[in-house]
Amino acid sequence: MWYNMQVVTSGLMDIDHAVGGGLVKGSSLLVIYDSFSLGWALPFKILKHQIARGYLGIIINYNLPFPRLILRARSTGLDIEEEGKKGNLVVIDVFGSKYDFYYPGDYIYRIDIFNPETYIPKLEQIYKDIFQKTDKEGIIEFVFSLDGMAFEIGEERTVKLIKRLLSNSIINGRHMFSLYLLNRDRVSMGFLSWNIEFNDYIIEFSSKKDDHEIQEHMYVLKSPLFEFEPRVYTYDVKHQRIAPATHPKIKS
Repeated sequence: MWYNMQVVTSGLMDIDHAVGGGLVKGSSLLVIYDSFSLGWALPFKILKHQIARGYLGIIINYNLPFPRLILRARSTGLDIEEEGKKGNLVVIDVFGSKYDFYYPGDYIYRIDIFNPETYIPKLEQIYKDIFQKTDKEGIIEFVFSLDGMAFEIGEERTVKLIKRLLSNSIINGRHMFSLYLLNRDRVSMGFLSWNIEFNDYIIEFSSKKDDHEIQEHMYVLKSPLFEFEPRVYTYDVKHQRIAPATHPKIKS
């Protein structure tokens, strides 16, 4: 529980250090990125490491047809099909449910007749079914993505649903932490602000490109840990390394 402040590793040493030591059990991390940024890869990589540590991963897919979700995850080193067949990963395929796209697999769950009014009770039932089939003690959930959810049911309704989800602790004591992804270019400032309020950790990626290079900066903006200090880092996407950003030298 929160009053114990049990801190667990994200699986990425640089990220643990940047947020002040790790992720508090039961907390949530929001990764914000822009349309040209590769910051979207971070939650996939964290999920991959947590699965390797023996936890169960749950992806709630709002964004892509399943084959493209597999391809997207594979580019970060996460093999959804392999981990799903091993019982290490399940996917709640909202996209496939809404657009009637069927992809075979016992690890894929669908929501029959997707309706925002009945979504949470159906989601709770899916979680119960998942728990009955797994003996894993720790659960990591990854919402891919909040902007995809908002596109399907509207921003205001999405905010209300998130409030209900925060009030209902579906995963209870098995919850390690949650990962949320949000493309800021697809949502309003109000929606972005609400999600910054809801989440315990905030990491934002910003890309900049010119004729010679592509630069990626990582802004670590929020953490509940006492040791945390907000800071800007340069982000090496290929090698998953970060370094403190340096101030440009002023010519005398």
